[in-house]
Amino acid sequence: MYANIQMRAAYSAIVRLIALEVMLSPAFAHAHHSTGVFDTDKVVDLRGTIVDFKLRNPHASLVVDARVFVDEKPRGRVARWEIESESVSMLRTLGIDAKTFDPGDPIALRAWPHRDAKFRFAHAFAIVDAFGAEYVMASSTRLFSPSLRVAPSASDEPAAKQSSSAAPGAEGIARLAGRWQQPLIRFAAEGPALPLNAAGMAAWRAYDRKQSPANACEPINAPDLFFQPFFLFDLQIDERSAVLHNEIYDIVRAVPLHGGEAPAGVDRTFGLVSGRVEGDALIVESQGFRASRWGLGGEEAHGGADVPSSERKRLTERFSASPDGDTLFYDYVLEDPAYLTGPQHGRVELTRVPAETQMYPYICDLESARMWSRDRGDAAQASRATNRNALTRRP
Repeated sequence: MYANIQMRAAYSAIVRLIALEVMLSPAFAHAHHSTGVFDTDKVVDLRGTIVDFKLRNPHASLVVDARVFVDEKPRGRVARWEIESESVSMLRTLGIDAKTFDPGDPIALRAWPHRDAKFRFAHAFAIVDAFGAEYVMASSTRLFSPSLRVAPSASDEPAAKQSSSAAPGAEGIARLAGRWQQPLIRFAAEGPALPLNAAGMAAWRAYDRKQSPANACEPINAPDLFFQPFFLFDLQIDERSAVLHNEIYDIVRAVPLHGGEAPAGVDRTFGLVSGRVEGDALIVESQGFRASRWGLGGEEAHGGADVPSSERKRLTERFSASPDGDTLFYDYVLEDPAYLTGPQHGRVELTRVPAETQMYPYICDLESARMWSRDRGDAAQASRATNRNALTRRP
């Protein structure tokens, strides 16, 4: 009873944050796929009991037995719902770990329902646990990019200025070294953001979510790696090489700087890379990619459909820093004559974060990766349901 009172009090507070949360949550939801399968114009209010919780990538998941509430009043019977949440790195910055939610615990959440109203599958953006603790994505402790800092608790002063990861007195190319956060980029809701030729448009129109490499844990490729908001990017450079580490999918590319090429990724997933220093900028050139069903981009950036790439794909990346060293400019030129009419030019601006900001391991779970593309009637996720109830305060 006490836990339920706590939950009601916390739930009232969490509702007041929903307007901010709805603005921010789509940013994190598309780290693996777009929010296209969910109706983000609607919110479902669920309250019930946890059956299962898995903290995993690309999306943590809950199974709950819950009732829908409308205007604080229950509607209908208790039913089983499958809930998708955020990535491990996002949830860990909210204080969630693998033991936060136990089977048998009461839970309340707000979520976007699936576009198929009869499919009880939703994406949660606000959760209240058995002890009244609120988990709202806008309250993450790792919102350094100005594009992400919409929570009322976020200070007006950019967090990166409070504790820089730049080496003291760093100049020139050394200012690139450090840890950076990727911003929220808002893409057009309809149509691809690429100059597609006839073959590219045909592939875009023929897109089938169930065939997307997202279902098989194939990593998002560059430059799309840098379109994934909230995730971190680490760059280290010395006289011989540069090491580029994207937190999402835990992608590490070691780039030689004085001649020669090096393979990047398994089976040339990220091609053959070579690099050079030009003034205060790092130039990375990649070719020799293997073909991929989403090698030119995922559906969240291209109007709801993945865009494939061929072995003719080429990518030139340029990394430079602002004079104060707090912004990393990622400029790119993307080419693939098999699907594009010409080169695509773009820029992403990353924000420096404190050197001690943790990058979390990213291991893609196949069951989690496949959840989003299911239809009603497809197999439900496996659960580890038990009858235990853990209402004692956890450490």
